[in-house]
Amino acid sequence: MTELLEVAVTERHRVRYPILRPAKATVSSSARGQLHERYASRLVANPLLTRKLVSFQASKVTPFYRWLKYKEAFSPELVDYLFDCLDIARNESAHVLDPFAGTGTTLTRASARRWKATGIELLPVGVHALHARFAADRVDPVAFKRVVERLNALDWDKPKAGWHFPHLRITQDAFSATTEAQMSAYLRFLDGIADVDMRFLLWFACLSVLEEVSFTRKDGQYLRWDSRSGRTLGRPFNKGAILAFNEAVRQRLAEFVEDLQTRNGGNFSRNVEVIEGSCLTALPKLPESKFDVVLTSPPYCNRYDYTRTYALELAFCGSNENDIRRLRQTLLSATVENKSKRAELCALYAQLGAGYRYSAIEGAYEQQAALQEVLGLLIAARERDELSNPNVPDLVANYFMEMAQVVFELARVLKSGGHVIMVNDNVRYHGEEVPVDLILSDFAASAGLAVEKIWVLPRGKGNSSQQMGRWGRQELRKCVYLWKKL
Repeated sequence: MTELLEVAVTERHRVRYPILRPAKATVSSSARGQLHERYASRLVANPLLTRKLVSFQASKVTPFYRWLKYKEAFSPELVDYLFDCLDIARNESAHVLDPFAGTGTTLTRASARRWKATGIELLPVGVHALHARFAADRVDPVAFKRVVERLNALDWDKPKAGWHFPHLRITQDAFSATTEAQMSAYLRFLDGIADVDMRFLLWFACLSVLEEVSFTRKDGQYLRWDSRSGRTLGRPFNKGAILAFNEAVRQRLAEFVEDLQTRNGGNFSRNVEVIEGSCLTALPKLPESKFDVVLTSPPYCNRYDYTRTYALELAFCGSNENDIRRLRQTLLSATVENKSKRAELCALYAQLGAGYRYSAIEGAYEQQAALQEVLGLLIAARERDELSNPNVPDLVANYFMEMAQVVFELARVLKSGGHVIMVNDNVRYHGEEVPVDLILSDFAASAGLAVEKIWVLPRGKGNSSQQMGRWGRQELRKCVYLWKKL
C-alpha cells in the first residue's frame, strides 16, 4: 500500500501526497543511491504543481506578465501558491529575495502583498523587464494612451536617419527589410517623446515583439530559423504567420494601455529593489539574516544558453560580440563554454574578509559523494571519447560549485525560521542521472538548512533530443524544494 502524507498546503488545499520511496530491489549501494535513501522521505509528489503552473504558460494572458515572452519564468499563480504554503502569509513586513529574478514574477507577487522584495538579475532582458514595471508605476495611463494613439498618424515609410538594427553574427537576416524599416520609423517616433518613462515603455514594447516579427523562434537553447530567412537550413521550418512590425507593436501597446488601468497603485516601485549584476558577486555582500523568504528558480544544469536564445533582444539592447562573450561567462555556469569562476570568487571572499566562508563552500562541494561519483563517470567517459561534448564534466562541476555558493549564501542571508523555495529540474548526461534536487538539498543541509520537502511534479521530463536515441526516454524529476533555517 502506498504511504501517504497529508498536508494542509493552504487554507483552501489539503492534499494527501504519496511519499516517493525507492523499492527495496532498486536501492543502490552507489553514492547516488545512498543519497536518495537519505532524502527519500522528503520526496513528495504534489498533484497541484502542474507543468502549466510551474512555467510561463499561465502568464501568456495575465496583465503585465504577458508583456514579454520570457519562457524561463514561472507563473504568478505558482508564486502565490508557494507564498500561501508558508507560515508568513499574513506577515505584512516580510522581506523576499529572488537571486535569479528574471522578469520579476516573485518580486511583483511579493509587492502585491505589500511585502518588501529584492531581486538580483544579470541578463539585460530581465533587467529591462523589471525597469518596465517601475516605469509602469510612474507613467500617467491617460497620457500614455494619447501617445500610443499618435502612432495612427506615423509615416511608417520614413525611417530614422542612420539607424540600422545592430545585428550580431547570430542574428543576421532575422528580419525582412520592411520590418527593419518600420522598426526604424518607430524609433524615430520615440525620439520625440520627452517623458522618460513613456519613452522607455514604448522602447520596451519594441524589444518585446522582436521574436514575433522575425524569422526566428526560441527553441531550446538556440534560435530556430524559418525557411523564409534565406538561410541554408538542414531541415525546412515554417513558424507560421509573421506579423508586420507596425501591427505587432501596436497590438503590444494596446495590452500596455489596457493593463495600466489595473496597476496596483505604485506598490512595485515602493517595495522592490533591483540589484543589477550576478548573484555570485552580489549575495556575499548582503547582510546576514535579512530576508524572510527566498523564492527563486536558477538556471538549470542543461546546457541552455540565454545569450543565444535571447540574441535578438541582446543585440537590440546594444550588446556586441565581446559583450555577449563576457555575459555568457558571467552568468551562472550552465553551458559547455563556461570556464571555472573559482579563482575569481575565492579572491572576492578574501577581499571581503570571508575566506573561511568560501572554504566551507568548497568543502561541501568536494565532499558531496553523489556529485563526485557523477563527475568521475563523466570524466571516464570523456577519456574514452564517448561524450557528445568533452566539456560536459566541466559544465557539471562548474554548475554545482557555483550553486553550492548560492545555497550557502542564501542560508546566511535568511532569517531564523525563514524558508528557501527553489524550482529546478534534474538532468542526465551520457545516460547518467544527475540528481540536482538531492545534491542541492544536501548542500542546503551542510549550510544549516532543514530539508522539509522536495515536492515532485506529477509529470517529469524526458531526455534531451541529443541523448534520446542512445539512452531512451526515461523520465526525470522536476521539483520544488522547501528548505527552512532553524
